[in-house]
Amino acid sequence: MISNRSAIVGTTTLFVIICLLVLQNTSRLGSSDNSLSSSPDASIKIHTPQQGHRTLSDFTSTFLKDYNTRKLKGNARIYNETLGFEKIFVVSLPERSDKRDAFSLQARLSNLDFVMVDGVNGAEVSAKALPYTMNLKAGQVGCWRAEMNIIQEMVASNIQSAMIFEDDADWDVGLRAQMAELARGARWLSGKETEDGHPRSPYGDDWDLLWVGHCSTRPRSGDNRRWVIPKDPTVTPPDHRREFEKPSMEKWETGPNADNQTRLVFVPEWGSCTAAYALSLRGAQKMLYRQSLMPFNNPIDDGMGHMCGGGVAEGVPFNCIAPFPAIVGVSRPAGGANRASDIEDRPQDDNVDISSHSEGLVFPVRQNIDRLLRQEMEFVSEFPDVTGAKLHLANITSARGHGEYLD
Repeated sequence: MISNRSAIVGTTTLFVIICLLVLQNTSRLGSSDNSLSSSPDASIKIHTPQQGHRTLSDFTSTFLKDYNTRKLKGNARIYNETLGFEKIFVVSLPERSDKRDAFSLQARLSNLDFVMVDGVNGAEVSAKALPYTMNLKAGQVGCWRAEMNIIQEMVASNIQSAMIFEDDADWDVGLRAQMAELARGARWLSGKETEDGHPRSPYGDDWDLLWVGHCSTRPRSGDNRRWVIPKDPTVTPPDHRREFEKPSMEKWETGPNADNQTRLVFVPEWGSCTAAYALSLRGAQKMLYRQSLMPFNNPIDDGMGHMCGGGVAEGVPFNCIAPFPAIVGVSRPAGGANRASDIEDRPQDDNVDISSHSEGLVFPVRQNIDRLLRQEMEFVSEFPDVTGAKLHLANITSARGHGEYLD
C-alpha cells in the first residue's frame, strides 16, 4: 500500500516538473527579445514584437528587418530605435507645438526613439557666453546655442554617438535601408567595409560627422573615391534638386547607361544646413572646442563646413562623410511661408500652401502618414512620372552600393 502510494506521488511529481519545464521553454520562445535566427551577427539582439501586441511602428520596422537584415551583414544595429546611434536628439522651440506634433508622429510611425531638446531664444543668450568675435543675428545665435547644448551633453555624459534632427526634418519611408548603405559607404571610405573588426558603431569608428541632412555639399578636392548606389528610387530627380553646391554626377547621369537615380557617399570638404546630422563623441569634442572655446563667428552649419575642409586645429582633422542627394529633407507646413523658419522672421505674404509638402525626398514619411496609419506597404511618390504613383516598400529599399574610383 505504501509502495503504491509512493509510486503515485513520484509519478505526479515527475509530471509537474515536466510541465514546468515545458512552460518555461514556451515562455522563452514567446519572448519579444529574440535574435533573428538568420541574423549575421548572433551577438546583436533584434526586438521582435509579439504578434498579439504589434504597434503601427513595429509593423513597419519588422517588415524592414525581414527584408534587409539578412543581406546587410553586421548592419542590424541600424534597424534599432536609434538608427544604430546611442541617442537621437531633436531641437525644437517649446512654443512650436505644431512642429513637435509632426515630428513625434513621424518618429513613432518610423519606430524612432528620441529626446526632445528645447530650442534657445538667441536674444536671451548672455553676450559673455558667446565665443570671442561672434556677432550673429539672434536667430542664428539661438540655433547655434541649442545644438551646442546637445553637443555639450554628449561630451559631459560620454554619449558615444548621436543623431541630431531639427524639428522640421522629414525622411523617406525607407530611411533605415538608406542609412545601412551610408554605413557601408562610410566603412569603405575608411578602408574597413566589413564589420569583422567589431567597430563601436555600425558606421565605423573613423568618422566625426555624418552629414545626412544638408542642403548643399561638395566633395573634397583630390579625393576620387565614391560609394555609388545605383537605381535608388529614393533619389530626387536632377531637375528638382535645389543644392547650390553639389558633386558632379556626369559620370553616372549621362551616356548610354545613364542613371538619374544614383546616390553617392563621399568625403566632403564643405556643407550647409543642418536638417539632420550625426556626431561621434570624438566629433562632439571637436565641435565643442572649435565652436565654443575658440574665436568663432559663423552660423553652426557654416562652421561645420569649414571644419570638414580645414579641420579643427593643427594636427586635428574633422572627418566628415556625406551622401548626395541628402537622405534627410524637410517638411513645410500648410499656411504662409513665415511658418517654416524659426531662425529668420519672414513677413506674411499672399503665398499660402493649403497643404504641407516635403522637400528633397521622394517617398516622405510626412506625406505618407495616412498610409502608415493604415499599415499599408505601398507609398505615394512625390515624383510619379519617375517612380510611378506608388511603390512597394520592398522596392523602395532595394538599392545596393559599391565602391568606385574616378578617373
